[in-house]
Formats: sequence, structure tokens, C-alpha cells
Amino acid sequence: MLKKIIVCASFFCASLFAVEANTVEATISVGVTPAGIAVTPNNLFAYVANNNNYSISGADTVSVLNLTNNTVKTTISDPSFNQPYTVTINASGTTAYVTNSNSTTVTIIDIGTNTVTGTIGGFNGPSGLVISPTDETIAYVNNYGYGMGSGTGTTVSVVDLQTKMITASITVGIAPAALAITPDGAFVYVANYENGNPGTGTISVIETSDNTVIDTIPGFSGPFAIAITPNGKYAYVTNFGSNNFSPVGKAVSVVDLQTHTIVATIKVGTQPSGLAITPDGDFVYVSNYNTLYWGPDFTALNAGPGTVNIIDTQTNQVVSPTIAVGLSPDAIAIAPDGLYAYVTNYTSNTVSVIPLQTFQIVAQGCKTKDVFFDQTDLMNKLTWTVSGTFLPVYYSIYRDEGLTHLAGTFKASQPFKFIDHNSGTYTYYIVGTNAEGISSIPLQVTISRNCN
Repeated sequence: MLKKIIVCASFFCASLFAVEANTVEATISVGVTPAGIAVTPNNLFAYVANNNNYSISGADTVSVLNLTNNTVKTTISDPSFNQPYTVTINASGTTAYVTNSNSTTVTIIDIGTNTVTGTIGGFNGPSGLVISPTDETIAYVNNYGYGMGSGTGTTVSVVDLQTKMITASITVGIAPAALAITPDGAFVYVANYENGNPGTGTISVIETSDNTVIDTIPGFSGPFAIAITPNGKYAYVTNFGSNNFSPVGKAVSVVDLQTHTIVATIKVGTQPSGLAITPDGDFVYVSNYNTLYWGPDFTALNAGPGTVNIIDTQTNQVVSPTIAVGLSPDAIAIAPDGLYAYVTNYTSNTVSVIPLQTFQIVAQGCKTKDVFFDQTDLMNKLTWTVSGTFLPVYYSIYRDEGLTHLAGTFKASQPFKFIDHNSGTYTYYIVGTNAEGISSIPLQVTISRNCN
């Protein structure tokens, strides 16, 4: 939601435009049925795998997005692309790896030139790749299966990215759909979709020191995406549901990575597909695909409203707002600096850009009075504090929920205190806006007590 804010300092007033956090700021048109997306470490570009669900000639591509102005910088085409599904970028930001889900290869892209420099072969419908955070030469690729054998794969390949060779094959569950690696690189967790029916899906736990499966975690319903918190303690897993689309999934599972048990089940929207965790670990963003497939080879898509839910990791509860995005939201990537989330909308052929709230405002309010001779001035007093990253450069205080009645605006360099002589108002809304132009969700403060 774009809104105009009036900022006043002394006798000078300026008009600024800000966009509210957790709303769609921009929509970028990309290729045909975009699936995976990854953001470069410098936060400047994103790479989108256009899966080409309709098998249109020449439509298997990768879109490169300029995130400074939310435009397509270039589109990469190459004969090696075959239903490109995910993109993984190394920590150095030099190379992108694209899994070709309808073939046996992973395509290598040089980020400096945006050209394809080679492929790695020997996979079976690869649909995800993670790189070791401790050794950029080691990667793990899940083999979902392709062609007539789609969904029948049972292995994860270990890859030497220097030699471009598979060095080991690890047997996991049926239809490994996604994988994630712990921040210390010690374990890889593999989500095995199985057949999507309730309770049939599993998570395989691979110890990377010897590339063996040390445990299998049961109890999932079509696990489709997995992400691990920055502290390495928990994994969040989307339960997409049955590949027959009945019953559909509507939950995210939380896994304790010490006990290897499901410790919470969180109700979200229909067919939760992708998810991503903010760099501070405070929130999980979940895309709800909400789409049925019809027609030959499931090429006809019947999409309902696409949404994104937000989970507070402290409470494992869904918090407001529910974000409306494009049709069939598939994957989510959050920029390394935590300022923006990017959602691929599979049916809409677009990417939604969502600014995130990177700071937390805590406020208090009370009633006070000032006696001057025979007159009593009744006042409301607000004070607040802020924590987080990319903090506000100014704060706006409103007397109404619609944010039309501005009571005052303060620079971040001023004391966090507001005295309102309009004592008839008892509810206020505080909004912080940072240098990126991202405004926080209005914080409601109700005056209900007298100041000490």
C-alpha cells in the first residue's frame, strides 16, 4: 500500500512516499510458469527459473531481475534448460546452478556475464540443490524423478562442483522434493513427498561427514519445501497435500532438529508450497499455491486467489496480514539483507515484490495533566522504543486507523516522546519509516491509565 506522508521539521514540511511492509510493492512479468528464485548475496539481482509447464518451444529460460528498479535485466536461454525448476547461488555470488527437472542435468550460469558455462549430468529429475556453507565445492542435489518416472526417484546426489562430477549417491525416501542444509553444514534434511497422502511423507536426515542417512522423521503430508532457522534449531516444512489434489494440505510442520520430532503444526492457506525464513529468524513466509490441475499431463491450471502467510517463530502462530499475491504462488526467496521477499506466481507468470518490516516498535501511552494557575491542561503522552535492523528515520503518529488524521511526525534523532493536548483522543497509531521507504504496520496504542 503506497501512502503519502507529510514530514515536518521546524517550519519546513516535505512530502514523502512510503510503502507499507507486508504488501505487494511491485509485480514483475517474467517467463512462462516461474518456479524457483534466488537472490544474489549483494541483494541486487534475482534469478528466476521459468519452468515452462506448457512445453512452449524456447520458453525454458531463466529471468535475471534488477532488484534496484524491479525490472527484467535479461533473459537467459540455453539448450540445456529442460523445465528449469530451482536456482541456487553460491555464497561468493559468482555462480548460479539451475536444476532441470525434466532431464538429468544441472545448468551452470556465470553471474558476471549471465552466460551458461556448462552442465553437470547424471541426475534423475533434479529439483533442488544446496551448497555446503563450509565448502563451496560440495553440493547436494535431490532426484525427484522425471518423465514417466516423475515422483519415483529415491536418491540424493553428492556433487563436486570443481570437477562437475557426482561423487556419491545416497538413498532416501520416495520422491525427494526439496532439501535444506544446516548453517554449520553438518546435516542435510530431505523432504520426501512420497504420494502426498496424509502422514506418508518423511524427512531423511543425512550426516554430511560420511554422507549416510542417520534418521527418518515421519508424519508429513506431501512435504514440498523445507527451510532451517538461522540458529540451526528448527526446520519448517510445507505440507502441500496429495498429488491427486484431495485432500489438499493446509499446514506447516515445525521440526525440532535435536529430537527429530514434529513439535508444532501450523494451519495456513491451501496447498502451502514454498517458504523462506527472515535472516533474523523471527518470521517464516509461506506461499499458498491454491491451484488445481486438469487436462492432459496436468497442463491446465485452475488457480484460486494466491496468498502468503506469515508465521511468528516465537509463538508458531500465523500473524497478520495475509498478503494477496499473484496466481499459484510457488517459491519464496528473501533477500540476504532481509528487506524484501520475492514470490514466483506460477500461473500469473510474474514475481511479487514484498517489502518486509525489519524493526519492532514498542510503545506505551498514559494520561497526564498540567495545572497552570486556574486552568488544567489534560494531555496524552506516548513514548516508544525500537529494535531491529534498517531502523526508521522518522515516525508518524495518527489519531485514526485509516491514517488520515496526522497528529505528529518525528525524526529518529528526536526524543521518542509525543504529548497530545487533544485529550479527547484515546487511541493512536505509530508508523515508522526507514531510509528504504518501507513503513511498518501501524502499531495501535490505547490510552487507558494515568501517568505515574
